[in-house]
Amino acid sequence: MSWGLWRIPDSELRLLGPVRGKDVLELGCGAARWSEALRRKGARVVGLDLSGAQLRKARQLQAARAARFPLLRSAAERLPLRDRSFDLVFCDWGALTFADPRRAIPEVGRVLRPGGHLVFAAASPFRHVTFGARQDRQLRQLQRRYFDLHRIEYSRREPVEYTLPYGGWIQLFARSGLTVERLVEPSSTGRKRSRYLSKSDHAFARSWPIEALWRVRKTAP
Repeated sequence: MSWGLWRIPDSELRLLGPVRGKDVLELGCGAARWSEALRRKGARVVGLDLSGAQLRKARQLQAARAARFPLLRSAAERLPLRDRSFDLVFCDWGALTFADPRRAIPEVGRVLRPGGHLVFAAASPFRHVTFGARQDRQLRQLQRRYFDLHRIEYSRREPVEYTLPYGGWIQLFARSGLTVERLVEPSSTGRKRSRYLSKSDHAFARSWPIEALWRVRKTAP
């Protein structure tokens, strides 16, 4: 199990913590490979995705591995799940990249039990304020207003993404009963070039963050 653009092992980052015996929800599970790995570690997992095609692939992999756990089709902004039903909610560049956080984060807060955690990897706000859509790469000049960050659409051919300024994330977590425990901003320094990044973007990431990995805890109803 490895996180983000540089596939950093969770054994190095230690974001998930022990999962045996815990109820775990993966938001934007895709083929549910993470969920399957956590199931083998003793977690009770549920995979959720909006894409029917991705869920069909997940079911095919389940059949091939003789593994069974629930797979749900739903948007992250309205989870079809009971209050306080999970100990851990997570995604690795999954639903919280493409779902409106102002709707999805309160839903995560609702389904988490007190003391439970939300862990996710997504774009850093720096990625969006420095991304040149015409050049299709990170630039050394600001391209977008930081305080306007929310719904981001570069072209009709690309999926809509969402992010917030750091203060916006922290305020939203607080309103949803969540407290930040860790924020990891990986640098490309000393890492092999990511297959998700161009050579120039890899060089950019030696000086400025383009990815954020959050671990937040449910502290209040």
